[in-house]
Amino acid sequence: MRYKILDILREKKGFVSGEELGGLLGVSRAAIWKNINRLKEEGYDIESVSKKGYRLNDSADILNTNEIKYDNVIYVKKVDSTNDECKRQAEKGCQSGLLVVSDCQTGGKGRLGRDWYSKPAEGLYMSILLKPNISPLEAPQLTLLAGMSVAKAIKKITGLNAGIKWPNDVVVNGKKICGILTEMSAEIERIRYVVTGIGVNINNEVFGKELKEKATSVFLETGKKYKRNIFIDHIVSRLTEYYSLYCKEGFAAFKDEYNSLCLNVGKIVRTSGNIPIKGKALGVNDKGELLIETDTNIVPVRSGEVSVRLKNNKYI
Repeated sequence: MRYKILDILREKKGFVSGEELGGLLGVSRAAIWKNINRLKEEGYDIESVSKKGYRLNDSADILNTNEIKYDNVIYVKKVDSTNDECKRQAEKGCQSGLLVVSDCQTGGKGRLGRDWYSKPAEGLYMSILLKPNISPLEAPQLTLLAGMSVAKAIKKITGLNAGIKWPNDVVVNGKKICGILTEMSAEIERIRYVVTGIGVNINNEVFGKELKEKATSVFLETGKKYKRNIFIDHIVSRLTEYYSLYCKEGFAAFKDEYNSLCLNVGKIVRTSGNIPIKGKALGVNDKGELLIETDTNIVPVRSGEVSVRLKNNKYI
């Protein structure tokens, strides 16, 4: 009932009396008062004035299943990591498309076993469960689709020129604003499921010493605070659209669009590993591999870390 009250307050915008709310919902004013208090406990800023009623100040950034406009969603206030929770749900047999969102991660994960900075109520932490009919070797392509979805959403909502540092970092003004981690459960030739985790720095005001030179947030770039559910809606809507087309046509349908967002293209890059590859990045091919032109040939790189050389001859 409390979310029905919330919808009415949003629609009316001004003060609405307890009597009017009770009449619309067929309950007593005492029941309205009780549910208003529950909404306040959840963080909603509802003004109560004698003889006027209740008015919603709708600026609070709150996440719950009511605020996330997606049917197949699980919201957890605090979790070890949304990827781990999504995998637990997958093992229970949950269907493809399940979205797991949390306000805080105690064990957020990045690529290569790194920790992901997950301060409560500032960043966006979510994972989506997918069950594509593809080989395990093609699973990294889903990371590229997620990166495109985030970059497009950031640009649509804020106007910021977000790009992608292959394969999984979304970057604004040279700093990382989003990380993506794709994990899978698979047999030799068959994927059981894929979990793609997305962490976006939205309203973060500061970063620690080890991150402040590398990371940024939507707030730091725009000076504005945003509701995280807006980003969830845009990212998931676009990713769902991309995934539907991907299942029909494969990654080749996205190659040109991805390359238009890829910050590596045309730059001198260097791969990590025991035998690093250094050369000019030409963009991705139909398989999502990054093509690097060396002095002797063109090398497709399927996975790993790729650093971009800056003007001062340093790599990021």
